[in-house]
Amino acid sequence: MKNVLLLSLICLVFISYGCTPSFSTLTNNERVYPATQSANIKVTTNDKIEGKYSEIGYIFANGKTISSSIENLKLKAAELGGTAVIKLQTYVERSYLIILIIPIPSIHYYAQGIVVKQ
Repeated sequence: MKNVLLLSLICLVFISYGCTPSFSTLTNNERVYPATQSANIKVTTNDKIEGKYSEIGYIFANGKTISSSIENLKLKAAELGGTAVIKLQTYVERSYLIILIIPIPSIHYYAQGIVVKQ
């Protein structure tokens, strides 16, 4: 019985932390831009940024906190060559995994937005 419980807990850890931290969908005819610095990425919840810009694509990231999910989002935006993320949205998802009769809480933090290049 102890072996089953231990194996279940190990599987839970891999399931909880084995998810993809980010993904993107390009919307600019698969055009490739050189990478930028994530520290220079501007983030806004609306689409009002100074100057003209072209949309690169939609991105999504998760993390252990809202702040870390936004940082992961900025890293992905920098990889795609973006200079800003517009229409930022953040989410918190709470769920429970029940192993035998023991509920195990799980909290996930997500951020998504549109990567643009100015």
